[in-house]
Amino acid sequence: MDSLSAARARAALSVRGLSATGVLLFITSVLVVASGYTSLRPDVMGLALHPYLVPVALALPFVLMARIAEFPIRILVALLVFTFMYCFSVVNGASVAVGEIFKTGSAVVTIVTCALLVRRRGDFVAGALGLSIAIALLAARGLQEETKMGVEAMQGANKNSYSLFALPAILLAGFICLRMKTVPVAVKSILVTCTLPALAAIFMSGNRSGYLGAVLVGFMLFWDRRGRGMVLVGAIALAVGMFLVQFGHTSVLDQRIKQTMEGNKSDEHRLAILQACLEIGFENPIIGISPQLLPFELGRRTSVVHHLNVIEAHNIFAHVFAASGMICFVGLLAVGFTMWTLKPRDGGKLAADDPLRDARRLMRMMVLLWVVRGLFTREILYNPSFNIALGLAIGLAMLAQVERRGISAAAKSHAAAGPPQPLPGPTS
Repeated sequence: MDSLSAARARAALSVRGLSATGVLLFITSVLVVASGYTSLRPDVMGLALHPYLVPVALALPFVLMARIAEFPIRILVALLVFTFMYCFSVVNGASVAVGEIFKTGSAVVTIVTCALLVRRRGDFVAGALGLSIAIALLAARGLQEETKMGVEAMQGANKNSYSLFALPAILLAGFICLRMKTVPVAVKSILVTCTLPALAAIFMSGNRSGYLGAVLVGFMLFWDRRGRGMVLVGAIALAVGMFLVQFGHTSVLDQRIKQTMEGNKSDEHRLAILQACLEIGFENPIIGISPQLLPFELGRRTSVVHHLNVIEAHNIFAHVFAASGMICFVGLLAVGFTMWTLKPRDGGKLAADDPLRDARRLMRMMVLLWVVRGLFTREILYNPSFNIALGLAIGLAMLAQVERRGISAAAKSHAAAGPPQPLPGPTS
């Protein structure tokens, strides 16, 4: 048993540390801060390019050649099916929306590339740290430039955009603080510090779906079996609450909660849009009506309610179902299902101390957060922070598979050696 424990320690040690790709992940994640400034997003063929895509594009060919075989095949197939059907539905429209194809392809490339860049646990932490720093910088800018409508941390975007960037970074930070014992205290302190302004910016904005997402993240981290989640979430909630009372205000939050309790026209409009999307999807079940035509069709069908000609679906699932058809919709569900049900490559069961158990827990929390936040916007499909975070979660699961193989090989070697032989006794 001592040799098995030593083998487990060697397997864990083999995936620790920080590699060069971790540095690249950190740079990629930090560059997400540029997505919040219109002046830092250069115009390329009519599209405002996210700077974080530059290192992703540079790394893609190298990581594909080196590690694509390690990427979970079921998740990869589901991603490719969804991407192909979504892009095919775009081509089906009256005019080809090149921008829509580019944004969707970039999202999938970001997920795959970030996953393949995670070669060590330190790489995963570096990516999460860079993302936390980026969203904290955006929050600090928003808190300094607060308006009557609340904090708006993203330039050229609506009030709902910032929570899309912040929530996955907050979840990653909480997971690292609670579940990764070998991460230095200094790094964990930075992660918690970055979380505080991000949460303050969310709750001082007018984004109700952001409130829900933040509460969901807190709830998922709260139920840590060792009680540390309760302490961490409670301490952060107390610190954010004190900041809001002393330096901020809750007027926008109070107004939004009151609107939710009493009901407003916005909620009624969303229900009308959802109903229209279902009707359009069933009328165009194979490849949908196309993403570029859907807003105009929604505007036509709900014009009595909205008095607008162009209406977005405000729901990623309704958008995909109506715009791209049932096959694409099933592909999207398959991506979430394969991530949720990730299994060991050797087909074995997960023991209590299996390294894949925690990795799959993070993946499930990330999928649940994506689903809940995606119920209120279709922009989550292209969001840099969510795509990087999903890639990091998959990369951590890939590392866990490597660690499991090392442990399994040691166990087989130990079993083949058999019990130790007794020493020969004295001869007469």
